[in-house]
Amino acid sequence: MGLWGTTHSAATNKPKFAPDNENSDYKREGIYATNSGWVRAAGTPANGNDNASADPEVLVAIGDLAGSSATTGLRAPTVTDVRYVVGTTATTDLTAADSTAGITVEVTWDEAVTVVGSPTIVVANNNASSGGFGNYTLVYTATGSTANRKRFTLTSQSLGNTDVLTTGAAPIVLAGGSTISDTAVGGTTVAASLVLSGHTVAVTIAS
Repeated sequence: MGLWGTTHSAATNKPKFAPDNENSDYKREGIYATNSGWVRAAGTPANGNDNASADPEVLVAIGDLAGSSATTGLRAPTVTDVRYVVGTTATTDLTAADSTAGITVEVTWDEAVTVVGSPTIVVANNNASSGGFGNYTLVYTATGSTANRKRFTLTSQSLGNTDVLTTGAAPIVLAGGSTISDTAVGGTTVAASLVLSGHTVAVTIAS
């Protein structure tokens, strides 16, 4: 059990054998806590099942690992990773100035979470290009989101060469009464942590 976390500490509660590498089929970010234990998301190359709607693969059984209250299991879902999702098109690859750029940020929790409404994330732009571009507000989208990894997007925005985009200084904002909470079975729904400051990430738009 030494490789498997059962506490609320975000630094150690993921299985340590899994690589923290977004390009790996076995990446740690695809593993999360449920009431059955630590599971790997369905529909991934690692579990050999291309059906994303299938039940997740149980890697180790730990009863009630996910929190069904504020004091059980891992308790409130904790943010464990934040990243920019870099696309393959000119408007999404964040490699050059673009007047119609799309920005996508993905946030990972250690449990499956349910999103209601339209929470937002602020991406700061240091305006190094002197193009007069301000900060960007990204809105939650179900497209591309998974059980424990949720995406926030903004499209058709101007980016300048040498601009630096930084995410993580500000927390997720529950705009308009939206919520993010765990999806543990039974008990009382627990609000997820919205703090991103321990996972600040930045990207420089290339010149």
